[in-house]
Amino acid sequence: MTFNPPAPPSPPFRQIAEDRTVRFTRRSLRTLSLLLFGVLVLSMLMVLTIAQRQNSASVDHDRVLVQQAWKNRQDAMMTDIRDYAFWSEAWRNLHVRVNKVWAFDEENFGPGLYEEYHYEGVFVVDGRNHTSYSVINGQLVDTPLEAWLGNEKASELIAAARKLNNKATTRDVLVNHQPAIAVAAPISSGKVTTVPPVAGPASIMVFVNLFTPAKLQALGTTLDVRKLRQPVNQEDALREPRLVQPLPGGDSIVLRWTSKMPGMGLIWFLLPLLMMMAIIIAMITHRVSRHALSNAILSDRRFDLLAISQQELASSEARFRDLAEAASDWIWETDEEGRLIYLSARFHTVTGHDITHWLGRHIDHLLTHPSHSLVAWLLRQEEHGQQMPLRCQFMSAQGNRRIGQLVAKTIWHDERRIGFRGTVSDITQGMEAEARIQFLSRHDVLTGLSNRVQLLEFLTLHLELPDGGAPLTLVTLDLDQFRPINETWGHAAGDEVLSQIAQRLKRCIGPQELVARLSGDEFVLVLRETNREGVDQRCAQLVHEVQQPISTGQHVHYLTISMGIASAPQDASHPEALLQMADIALNEARDAGRNQWIWYASEMASQREDKREMARRIEKALKNNEFRLHYQPRYQLLTGQLAGAEALIRWQIAPDQWITPDHFIPLAEESGLIATISDWVLMRACEDALKWGSERYVSVNISPMEFRTSDLVQRVADALEKSGLPATRLELEITENVTFEHPQHALEVMQGLRSLGVRLTVDDFGTGYAALGYLKTFPFNGLKIDRSWMKDFPESQQAQSVVAGIIALARAFALTITAEGIETEAQLNKLKQLSCEEGQGYFLGRPMPLAAFSTLLERTAQNQV
Repeated sequence: MTFNPPAPPSPPFRQIAEDRTVRFTRRSLRTLSLLLFGVLVLSMLMVLTIAQRQNSASVDHDRVLVQQAWKNRQDAMMTDIRDYAFWSEAWRNLHVRVNKVWAFDEENFGPGLYEEYHYEGVFVVDGRNHTSYSVINGQLVDTPLEAWLGNEKASELIAAARKLNNKATTRDVLVNHQPAIAVAAPISSGKVTTVPPVAGPASIMVFVNLFTPAKLQALGTTLDVRKLRQPVNQEDALREPRLVQPLPGGDSIVLRWTSKMPGMGLIWFLLPLLMMMAIIIAMITHRVSRHALSNAILSDRRFDLLAISQQELASSEARFRDLAEAASDWIWETDEEGRLIYLSARFHTVTGHDITHWLGRHIDHLLTHPSHSLVAWLLRQEEHGQQMPLRCQFMSAQGNRRIGQLVAKTIWHDERRIGFRGTVSDITQGMEAEARIQFLSRHDVLTGLSNRVQLLEFLTLHLELPDGGAPLTLVTLDLDQFRPINETWGHAAGDEVLSQIAQRLKRCIGPQELVARLSGDEFVLVLRETNREGVDQRCAQLVHEVQQPISTGQHVHYLTISMGIASAPQDASHPEALLQMADIALNEARDAGRNQWIWYASEMASQREDKREMARRIEKALKNNEFRLHYQPRYQLLTGQLAGAEALIRWQIAPDQWITPDHFIPLAEESGLIATISDWVLMRACEDALKWGSERYVSVNISPMEFRTSDLVQRVADALEKSGLPATRLELEITENVTFEHPQHALEVMQGLRSLGVRLTVDDFGTGYAALGYLKTFPFNGLKIDRSWMKDFPESQQAQSVVAGIIALARAFALTITAEGIETEAQLNKLKQLSCEEGQGYFLGRPMPLAAFSTLLERTAQNQV
């Protein structure tokens, strides 16, 4: 069979095709030229638009700056007038009486306000709305406020200020057609309570700041706003840019400035470039058009060459049709013996190998499978008529092991197998990701330890062995001081501590044992010790390892651990039950003081259930109003007068059956119910004390747990507001150890309580670790001598010395001293000799219900002790 190439086209046909190509090229070039011209025009319009927007944005930016500067000046004037108006000396010398010598001559309220603060007008208006004091431009004058602001504006400003309580008000005004800010505030005595009261309305202090042309120019220079000024006439006031501040009555303050016009610089910079670009594009378009027309003529001459390549394309079409059936990464082809005869260019990209190095070599040298040869697998695939993918391995040029997925088919010619063809996809990343997912599903991300899933699998595997396996010991532990690390140094430091602890725990376990992290700082170890002594030794080793210093950056941390231990099968044979029992033992270790380990015992579960039941009973008691307050009277020892009483909570579970606080308060603190109980005690004590007379106070104990929250100050304030009890008649008793864990937070809470006006007293002083710095740093009003020092007082010389020392210490710090536990007349007499101010105890009066205490108030109102 002879192949005859097609005859070339006749000249007329070629001429028609050529003319058609040239016409198409010319139309395309014309369209392209128009598009380029349109793009240039659009670019110029965009430049003009952007320039206009920049100018507008500049004006808006200047307007915001001027508005903010005006607002900042108002805020500064508000701050200044509050500093002067809420000053007790201003109250005495400008309201109680007008002392011009103090105010002007001694420069307490005179020229300094003009020279330093630039207030052109300073006025004081008394309760009859007469200007009693005025300083204008630093000179003492008799000009009334109305002469500056006008009667209406001055009256409105004064009236608005009188409605405020310890606050100031501000107004924008025009003074002699110049913009100004006026602020006013009622003069008060501030926080000083010893100043004499004055009947009638408060005097009003007024500051006026004029924005003269010089001030406006200086303000514009500071803000980078050009020529900030007032309009020169009505026409100028309507021009932009401007800032309009409306005033009551239809007037307004108008400020003008000159725009920077940044867009003009953009226009002068870009438009010449665009024009030059248009010229260059026109020249290039002309040359490209000529070249394109020449190529259009030549393109028809290449038409004949396309027919020659059609046969070659047809021979390769079958190959790439087969390859398209399988999603491929790189393509390979072998002869019937398995020797590579073709590798696609993608092979080099994926593996890094040179293609020519592998051509002619057997495919088994490139791709390997653990169990069989690839050629043998391909032959079996052919026999069974299957086309299953096969996972195989290959090495990259860098020496990395890669995983590939091979898909292949047999190549036939004249019913004879001539080779194999297929593709290999690199699935290494997918396999690694799958392995990573499997790992993460059973391991902790931060520490790499086993997680709860793998822990339960491990326990299930060993607990369900037919012979029961070797004994298992489960140790649940957590870090005693981990939470302060997170709160003080941040979670990054906390994560570093957990990682280092995890590595130490891994060093403490054997090959058949397991360590897991459940959550936070809670870890679990599964040990294979055969006796209790061995477990105790391992726990001592754990304590030693954890107690070693841990460095995180520049900080060194020292930690201890608490551990709970449960064993299988003695305690439980189910994983979840074993974990629960170890947790119960861990809670016992925490409650017992931490830094120790405790073995699970069967009675622990019942104790926990008893605590939960007691917590439920406390909640029910709150709902059913079963709590009562008893009051133990407190006397002034030197005068014998009844000074107040300490509120003591009691739980009445039956008409004649009571539960004392020491049996339920610790559990309430542990369960989080203490705040609810405390709110009830505060409210009831304040309501009861309101009826005791204006001089007597009530004392309430505050739990240290309440200082860990942030709402204690607000809760006390709410109780005082709702009950109506003055803050000075409420005393809060606080134990010394409340400041040990977070002293700065405790100090902030105490300062907030003192700002309310309540009294703060150190309860049980002498039983903790308080030092002199403790009394100096924290804002206490008094302290109570703990009853433990009164047992041997005054018989014991040591007790006498301690009590006398505490009284002297309290007197040195100007604190009210109260003695608890006075049970004998001898104790009372000795305390009087030592000048102890207050006291309470069974000798003076036992805790009693409100009715009995009210009767005591009536009977002993003026009696001596």
